[in-house]
Amino acid sequence: NIAGKIVQRLPEKQNLTGFFHSQEGEWDSNGAVLWILQRYAELTGEPLSGDVLDAVRKGAKWIARKRLSDELDEIHAGLMPSGFSAEHLGNIDFYYWDDFWSAGGLLAAASLLDAADSSEDADSFRQEAERLLQAIHRSLEKSRDIRKHPGMPASPHRRMDAGAVGSIVAGYPLRLYDSRDERLLQTVEYLIRDCFVDGAFFQEMIHSGINAYLTLHIAQVLLRAGDARFRGMVRRIAELASPTGQWPEAIHPRTGGGCMGDGHHGWASAEWVMMIRNMFVREEEDRLVIGSGLFPEWLTPGKHLFFGPAKTPYGDVSLRIRPESSQVHISWEANWRDREPSLEILLPGVEPSEVTSVSERNTITLKRSRGEHVTQIH
Repeated sequence: NIAGKIVQRLPEKQNLTGFFHSQEGEWDSNGAVLWILQRYAELTGEPLSGDVLDAVRKGAKWIARKRLSDELDEIHAGLMPSGFSAEHLGNIDFYYWDDFWSAGGLLAAASLLDAADSSEDADSFRQEAERLLQAIHRSLEKSRDIRKHPGMPASPHRRMDAGAVGSIVAGYPLRLYDSRDERLLQTVEYLIRDCFVDGAFFQEMIHSGINAYLTLHIAQVLLRAGDARFRGMVRRIAELASPTGQWPEAIHPRTGGGCMGDGHHGWASAEWVMMIRNMFVREEEDRLVIGSGLFPEWLTPGKHLFFGPAKTPYGDVSLRIRPESSQVHISWEANWRDREPSLEILLPGVEPSEVTSVSERNTITLKRSRGEHVTQIH
């Protein structure tokens, strides 16, 4: 497959120091590559080659060497060095975006090496990830007086601004923070209140336009938190799609056309696919969450929904949903691998349910209810 071929070639992009060099001063790349490799392995169930695992070790060691000393008397002690990071965050600074990706990458490396029976390296990288996460938490606490806000800024040296959107990577896609973490949700609240234009996130730094993919990052955090406001964001991004079903990298809020970057932005398209996937099925800890992102109007009696096969850490899963006036039938077909998950079924307007013996049954019928079982964060 194409993804597998790309994975096998990633070691070619690594230099002798272990750095996956994209652009100088962008310190998120190693964490992102390690996370991608682990994600590929868990979704496909395929082991990585020895060459790729060697690159994983080198890449994780690079992160450990690169981050600053914990002993510095600075609010950025223990973080990754200052750099450009993602271009839409602003000028050179110590960006939490780099730190969260680096911590996620170290945990990904530990998981891959555990699976490869290299427990000593795995333990070392897991401990390094914990030290980095502790450094992030210390930095966030020490920088409260600068930002005067409970959320997470782009950098410990910054007030809350549009660059804070980079810090919600701790919730999506990395899931380093719990879905109800106050720092994460308060950051989202700030972005919605101060950085939205016509129902979507407006990145005023460098891009100076509406960003489809960053709006969907925010929507993903809301989806995890059970906040129904994600639906409005998904609808708005659908409205902003071009006639070819694509999005510019930045969208002019008046014309609706592109105003910066790629005309057909690959990142935006990928985030749309991931949004729809997670609305139907997403993983959370040791379970699969089914249907938590479906729109109520999709569950009209007589409409049948089908989704899949979708890759998950437990195997490929396909879903069928058949709404009736007083109940909804949900069935699934799956090729489970080593572990079987529990299923948490959270369709809007339907009584929540959990299925633990997924190999013994493949369908469930649930009653409709009055409420939606969603919350709004504050």
